[in-house]
Amino acid sequence: MEAAVWVIILPLLTAFFLGISKLYFKRIFFYLVTGSAIIYLYILIIVITHSYPPKVYSIGDWGLLGINVMVDPFSGLFLLMIAILFLPFIIFSMKYNKFLKHDYFIFAYLMVAGISGMVLTTDLFNLYVFMEVSTLSSCALSLYKKTDRGIEGTFKYLIMSTLGSFFILLATILTYYLTGTLNMAEIPLAFEDIPFKIKSTMMTLFVFGYAIKIGLIPLHAWLPDAYEDSPIPYNVLSSGLVLKSAVYALIRVLYIMFGIDFLDESGMLTIGVFWGVITFLIAHCLAFQQSNLNRLLAYSSIAQIAYIMIGLFVGTEAGLIAGSFHILNHAIMKGTLFLVVGIFSYSLNAVEKKDIKGLGYKFPILSFTFVVASLAIVGLPPFNGFMSKWLIVEAALEAGFVYAAFFILVGTFLSLTYYLKVIVTLYTKNEEELLIEEPSLSLKLPTFFLGSLCIVFGMVPSLPLNLITKIPTFLLDNGDYIRILLGG
Repeated sequence: MEAAVWVIILPLLTAFFLGISKLYFKRIFFYLVTGSAIIYLYILIIVITHSYPPKVYSIGDWGLLGINVMVDPFSGLFLLMIAILFLPFIIFSMKYNKFLKHDYFIFAYLMVAGISGMVLTTDLFNLYVFMEVSTLSSCALSLYKKTDRGIEGTFKYLIMSTLGSFFILLATILTYYLTGTLNMAEIPLAFEDIPFKIKSTMMTLFVFGYAIKIGLIPLHAWLPDAYEDSPIPYNVLSSGLVLKSAVYALIRVLYIMFGIDFLDESGMLTIGVFWGVITFLIAHCLAFQQSNLNRLLAYSSIAQIAYIMIGLFVGTEAGLIAGSFHILNHAIMKGTLFLVVGIFSYSLNAVEKKDIKGLGYKFPILSFTFVVASLAIVGLPPFNGFMSKWLIVEAALEAGFVYAAFFILVGTFLSLTYYLKVIVTLYTKNEEELLIEEPSLSLKLPTFFLGSLCIVFGMVPSLPLNLITKIPTFLLDNGDYIRILLGG
């Protein structure tokens, strides 16, 4: 069986065997969780290195129930993000969760299986099914601490996500009704005979549904509440992978099914850029008002995804490269920030800005890592966030969206203000005696690893760009994607 197929199957099998071990073989729990994560990393590396030229693999041949998976540079980018985030998440979580439960890792593996399926499938219904696997597992992890605020936040998450799923499923059903197929290569061919207004209605349903999943303003209210009292390692995967997988699905549907010409003709590209600008301006202002670190980082995630949307919606090769690069960079930067906050929470139960006062002197290296990731996500050189944000500004200017480029610079200043407030608090001396539990190496190593990538990908951006620069080929011209998937 091809390695690409195992990208989906291995986490599913791991979740199953973790459930069995919970009942009968508790002693193998640690080895099963970590061993599977290491093997999974190896498989991901193999698949990523063979993502160009794209390849198609089949799992069964059962008509509507059959699954074809395709590995191309865009899906390869998301597999790279899983490879970067998942093993550090596992290592960090093994120590962070003082009262370790099998359920936590079962749902983590199910969530990753769902995300992997989303980025590899070529079938519209399977895309929906894998998205629901990911979403429900994500809700379970968000609820893991079972606090009042956690339950409230997860309930909002579940309600809004269900609403988004309804619109996506409705659009999927309409697509099948009008085209007679769910294959993403055959749908564009059938779309040629569908009236403009009907196609526009279907596209609106898809966009609205995925916008809820992504958390674009004003459909964002669930996101900060869901992050506020959820396990912080989960927030790393949620901001880095769960939200981004919805971005992936939206872009794949719009560019492959509808095509760049229809997106331009319908005005969706202009709407997407404008929506992105409004979203990041409001999100930055809301982040400035937060005292809870998790909520601050949640609003920051909304703003950063808005930058990504601008890059992906300018409709040019430069924009797709810039937006895709920022997808990767945001996962790394925000992952670093969440892990540092997770260590502060673990060592001192610090979740508010005032709680971290003076920790810059208690944890100098960790605090420096936080500063690096903060400056990177603001978009200052020489870090990775600067590179991708600068590419987004250039792409917006080249495509004629001057106002978007201007407001991105304004957004940079806004984000600098609230991250500086946190940094100043970190390095403000605290006269009180703090009772601090020294974090172990298994907490610090994943954090330092992600933090170092903020510098490495900023200094040597060609490392990820070797893969990312190939992405526009199979999005701007959906004919290449269709030809490869249909075997032409």
